[in-house]
Amino acid sequence: MNTWIARMKSTIQILLGQVHRHRFAKFVMVAVLCIVSYFFFSRVVVTAVEVRGSSMSPTLVSGDMVLLNRFVTITRVPLRGELVVLKDPETGELVVKRIIGLPEEMIQMALDQPYVNGQILAEPYVFHPRKALVGGLGRRVLVPKGHFYVLGDNRNNSMDSRAFGTVPRENIVGVINL
Repeated sequence: MNTWIARMKSTIQILLGQVHRHRFAKFVMVAVLCIVSYFFFSRVVVTAVEVRGSSMSPTLVSGDMVLLNRFVTITRVPLRGELVVLKDPETGELVVKRIIGLPEEMIQMALDQPYVNGQILAEPYVFHPRKALVGGLGRRVLVPKGHFYVLGDNRNNSMDSRAFGTVPRENIVGVINL
């Protein structure tokens, strides 16, 4: 009888050790999944971005924190009027701009007012001081396939497609949803 009890104690201790090992393995697995999902979501899906500079004022001002949706650029093409974060073609820095022209559209600027395919683009997000149209429309830019024409909302203080030309889709990092 004593040997039977001793064997039962031994078996119970072994089983309890396995249970504790399984709990520890489950804990480690959950911790690893949490870390992996954090890096996946923060690098691929959503990232916090701080706005620097005044090229997007009054919509965004320097110091504003916004969420950048990176997943959108994988699932669809950015739309006209959306705010995007892109790699500046000249400096490689990340900058915020607004999509004005889509692939295969004709863009013209009259002072700071864009025309898309000959039609004035309504921009309620931009303050346009009343200026007389002197000299007609500016030069025409045909946006190539896979490229976008981007402008800052603060037209007097923005380096954008007027300076560096159209932006390839692969330079667009993500979309900001306000």
